[in-house]
Amino acid sequence: MQPQPEGGDSLAPDAGFEDFLKAALQDIPPDIADQLKTGLLKRYNKPPLEELELCLGRNVPLQKARQILFAPEEEDMRLYPALIAMPPPGAPDNHPQRSVQVCALASLYLVHSRSWERVRPFIEAGGLRQLVTALSHPNPYLASQAMSALLHLTDEEAVFPWHDPPAAADGRGPREGPYALVWRRMYDLSRGGLLISQLLAHRRTPPAFPGAPDMALRLLAFYLSWLRKHFTQDGRLSLSQGLLDLLQRWGQDPAAGQEERQLAEQLHRDFSRFPPAQEPPAAAPTAGAAAGEDASAGNREQQQTYLGGLSGGEEDDGYEVRVVSERTEVNSGPSRDNEAEVLKEQGNAAFRRGDFTSAIHLYSAALDVPVPAEGPRILSEGPRRAAYHANRAAAYMGRAAAAGQLLREGESDTAGHLEGLDLGSHDAVSRHFQAAIIDCDMALDLDPVGAAAAKTCLRKCRALRRLGRVEEAAAAARAALAKHDSSGG
Repeated sequence: MQPQPEGGDSLAPDAGFEDFLKAALQDIPPDIADQLKTGLLKRYNKPPLEELELCLGRNVPLQKARQILFAPEEEDMRLYPALIAMPPPGAPDNHPQRSVQVCALASLYLVHSRSWERVRPFIEAGGLRQLVTALSHPNPYLASQAMSALLHLTDEEAVFPWHDPPAAADGRGPREGPYALVWRRMYDLSRGGLLISQLLAHRRTPPAFPGAPDMALRLLAFYLSWLRKHFTQDGRLSLSQGLLDLLQRWGQDPAAGQEERQLAEQLHRDFSRFPPAQEPPAAAPTAGAAAGEDASAGNREQQQTYLGGLSGGEEDDGYEVRVVSERTEVNSGPSRDNEAEVLKEQGNAAFRRGDFTSAIHLYSAALDVPVPAEGPRILSEGPRRAAYHANRAAAYMGRAAAAGQLLREGESDTAGHLEGLDLGSHDAVSRHFQAAIIDCDMALDLDPVGAAAAKTCLRKCRALRRLGRVEEAAAAARAALAKHDSSGG
């Protein structure tokens, strides 16, 4: 009789795992395939059950764990962004996220990233951002898996025709049709130069892992081409002079392979046909209410938007199409230092023009930016992130106040507390005020004293009153007064 693992399930692999093995071992040399098969069988027999439960916050039976890792259904793939996420800054070596990330990223890289049926829900749930973040993983093996997974899921022949997607039955394009959320998630990688800065950071000697610069350049070529195809009106995508200069040097680098140099030369030749992107002119301060306590005037918003890597050419649906990367990020590699602030400023601009949905999305994106693990930024991260939560609370309340114009049946957020909620549902307005209260509480946890905290308490008070929670509203008002007095305001 075969030994039984915990839960009484046989160690004999099921059909789903056999299919996974077949796909994972395809085209792998026999000696390596044997080692890989042995390791995968061990993982199948003993998946990280306790760690999965801690990361997902739910009970995960043995068979469900095996399904998630080796034969995931659509709902399982939507869990993968959480599974492959980076461990919290300063997490110990035995933190559950570490072992879960290793297992899930391997499964994604080996098999799941090659299937559109699995890639699509993964992308819709925010998986691209987590993959891009993992490109800077200190473990080069995991960084290479993240890079390979991105190359797999952008393979136009094997996975999905990104440049020429199937037309919707009603004639809508990919930005409005059934692929709209996928398009939004892919486009979001351009905000703050997130993807581009991570890719350019892999042009270094020695490389983080073998072939890293070439893989990064191929991804860069795909992304620039995809942006130009779907987010410009005339195919003119202007790059900063710094990025053009870097591509020129890349094409002349004797350390690069011949095909790598040729691709860099082609990109430089192609994009240097257009004038380099220039810093946008300063804008006059915008009149109107600010989104939150530190929402800034238009001049600062324009400047920081450019520094984040995108500016100009804003279209009706909120996409921005002109500048792809700013020279300071090109020269210095990844810059998370201002990425979240740039997104916040973009959210403030959306709030000022009454586009609360875009503001919610942008503040949510700012909150998704990883917290720095060290350095001076970590000391000020609490107040910064408190402002993002407070501003998003204001956006939820602003949209609720304009419910008749902005809350439409069949529409939903793609980020934040109300992600997936039908904005036309009967309880949508009350859910907005509940979301605002949650954000206010999060802001107060991060920054509990001072004038900003007092304003957050007042915002929470107004949301509670709209829900009829009078006693709690009064308590929030008293807290606001106490914080205001203690701040010397």
